[in-house]
Amino acid sequence: MKGMRLSLSSAALLLSACTPQAPPVGEDLLDAEAPAAFSSRLRAATSDTDWINELSRDRQLRKLIDEVKENNWDIKKAATRVETAAANAKIAGAARFPRFSTGLDGRRSQQAFIGFPFGGDEAGGGGSSGAMAMSDPGVAKSLSNNFGLSLDVAWEIDLWGRIKTGQEAAIAEVQASAEDLRGLASSLAAQTAKVWFALLEAKSQVALAEESLANFEETRRTLTDAFEAGSGSAAQVRVAAADVETARALVAERSAQVRAAQRQLEILLGRYPSAEIEAAGGLPEMPKPPPPGVPSDLLRRRSDIAAAERRVAAADRRIKEAKLALLPQISLTGSGGTASEMLRDVVDSNFGVWSLAGRAGQQVFRGGQVLGNLELRKIARSEAYIDYQREALGAFQEVETRLDNEVVLRQREEALRAAERELVEAYKRSLEEYRGGVGTSTNLLLTQRQMLSVRSQALTLRRLRLDNRVDLHLALGGDLKD
Repeated sequence: MKGMRLSLSSAALLLSACTPQAPPVGEDLLDAEAPAAFSSRLRAATSDTDWINELSRDRQLRKLIDEVKENNWDIKKAATRVETAAANAKIAGAARFPRFSTGLDGRRSQQAFIGFPFGGDEAGGGGSSGAMAMSDPGVAKSLSNNFGLSLDVAWEIDLWGRIKTGQEAAIAEVQASAEDLRGLASSLAAQTAKVWFALLEAKSQVALAEESLANFEETRRTLTDAFEAGSGSAAQVRVAAADVETARALVAERSAQVRAAQRQLEILLGRYPSAEIEAAGGLPEMPKPPPPGVPSDLLRRRSDIAAAERRVAAADRRIKEAKLALLPQISLTGSGGTASEMLRDVVDSNFGVWSLAGRAGQQVFRGGQVLGNLELRKIARSEAYIDYQREALGAFQEVETRLDNEVVLRQREEALRAAERELVEAYKRSLEEYRGGVGTSTNLLLTQRQMLSVRSQALTLRRLRLDNRVDLHLALGGDLKD
C-alpha cells in the first residue's frame, strides 16, 4: 500500500508541477446508449461505501487486505509501471527547455611543411608553441597547443506546441497507469475477500463433515445393534459402514480444501505458502444490496474505463503531435567561453569567444516517414477507442450479470435452507421410527445422506452469494478507502 501511495503521489506531483496539463476527460465516447436503469430485477447500481465493511466487520479480513496492498508483488510491479510512465512524461517535457553543456578542451598538434624552402639547423630546434622544428633534413614541422573552456546551449523553440502536446499525451498515459494500479488494488482486495470466504466455508464444511461422520457412526451402531438383536439386515449394516468410510474420506477432502485456501491466501499476502494462517468464525451474514443508481455512473467510477478513456486522450494528443511535426522547426544554438594556446589562460576573460546561431527548417522528403507516423498514430487512436467501447460494454455486462445472480442465488439459498430444515426433521423422525420398529433402515440412510448433501450445498451457496456481492461492488466501481 505504501508503494502504491508513493507511486500515485509522485504521479500527482508531476502533473501539478508541469506547465502542460492533462487532456480533459472525454465526454460521449460510448457508441451504445446506456439505459436509464439496469435491466436486472434487482435495481442497484452504485457502490459509494467501503464495500468490505458492507460485507463483513471482521477486523482480520481488513488487516489481510491492507497486507495484500502492501506486500503483493503484482501491486508492486504495477506501481513501478506508474513510476516509469511518470519518468517518461518528465523526459518528454525536457525538450521544451534549453539544453546546456559545458566542457574543457585541450589539443596539441603537429603539422609538417613539406617542400618549403627553409629548414636545417638554422630553422631552430625549439619545441614551443608555434615554433618550426626540424627532425629530418628538408622537412619543417610546427607544434601548437589549443585549450578552451566552453558553455554551449541548444534550444528548440516550441512555437507550435509540438513538444508540449507530446508531454500532455505522456501525462495522460501516467493517469492511465495510475488507474490501472487503482483497479488492480481493488481487484486484489476483492480476490482476498473471496479467498477468505472460501477459507471460512472450507472450515465450516470440515465441521459439517465431522458432524456427519459422527451421525453416520451412530447410525451404523444402531443398525448393528438391530442386526445383532435379530431384527436387522447384514447388508444394511455394511451400507452404513460404507457411509462411515465415505464420510471419513470427506473429512480428509474438506481438510485439504482448508489448507489449499490458506496457501492461496498466503500467496496473495506475499508470504510463504505454509498453510499456517488462522481463520476464526464463520461466514458473515449477507448485507443489504448497494443503493440504486444509473448505468452511466460506471463510466466515471470504474478504473478500467477511466484508464481506457485516458489512453484515448493520449492517442488524440499523439495525433496532434504528429501533425505539428509537419510544421517548420525553429532552433537556437549558442556557445561562449575562452580559447587560448596556454592552459592558464582558459579562465581569463580577455581570451573570450562566443557564437550564436538560429535555424528554421522543415522536413521536405523523408520517404513518407512523417506521414506514415501520422497514419500510425491514427490507427493507435482507433485501437484505443475500440478498447474503450469493449471495456464499457463489458462493465455493463458484469453489473447486469451480478445483479441477476443476486436474485437467483438468493432464491436458490432460500430453497435449500427450506429443504435443509425439512431433511433435518425427516432424519430425526426416520431415526425415531426405525428405533420404534415402524421405519426402515433404507429410509434412515437415504435421509441422512440427503441431509448432508443439502447442508453442504447451502454452505456453498452462502459463500457464492458473498462472492457475487464482492464482484458486484467491484463491477460497480467500488473501491477501498485508505
